[in-house]
Amino acid sequence: MKTVFKVSLLAAVFAITFTSCREDEKTTDETVEEMIENGEEVKIKEDKVKIENADGSETKIKYDDNGNVEKIKTDDN
Repeated sequence: MKTVFKVSLLAAVFAITFTSCREDEKTTDETVEEMIENGEEVKIKEDKVKIENADGSETKIKYDDNGNVEKIKTDDN
């Protein structure tokens, strides 16, 4: 009975540890939307978006023919 209790307690501790340390992963689309919302100046062309941030960095986002994010490029000034 003592062994069953110890194994159950150990399993519960591992379950809590792995659940609490899990990172929330954002999709690429969510990340792009957040970048556009937080940008200082946003310029939109057909398949490209150019974002200038307040800190002087510049981000360029390119979309493919289906409207999915193809490439994200960040230049720090």
